[in-house]
Amino acid sequence: MKLKKILFILILSLSIVYSVSIFSHTINFDFYTYKGEKVNLQNFKGKYVLLNLFTSYCSTCLVELKTLNKLNNACKSDRYKIVSLLVDREGVTVLPKIVNSNNITYTVGIAPSNIFKIFPDFSITPTTYILNQNGNLVERVVGYKNLKSWIDILNKYVNCN
Repeated sequence: MKLKKILFILILSLSIVYSVSIFSHTINFDFYTYKGEKVNLQNFKGKYVLLNLFTSYCSTCLVELKTLNKLNNACKSDRYKIVSLLVDREGVTVLPKIVNSNNITYTVGIAPSNIFKIFPDFSITPTTYILNQNGNLVERVVGYKNLKSWIDILNKYVNCN
């Protein structure tokens, strides 16, 4: 019984250390916007970043792009930035049409080819990673969220009234 207790505490301790290490390193990489402009995540240092990963063939993702655009327009704060990155290379040719037809006003680009190494837990679209002002991962949001849910999530980090 005592061995089980020690083993449980050891496993719990290791999982806490592992989860803290995931959330403690700075995430930084370059990507290109749909217009071909090179951007580095460090450009947004000092702001929270909602880093949304999506695919062109995911209808829920396309709805979420519209929702994030509404969030961007509803929550006027210079303390956060929304960035959506396309992860499927097949969708690159339709990305400008997606952005323009939905009047998206925030940063949209193409994920770097190593995005699955940067976020090894990424497997479902849409997934949004929230980075703090230093570029550290503070939250992962999987699946579609409506505008009210996004406002509630964002309010944990930035005052969005």
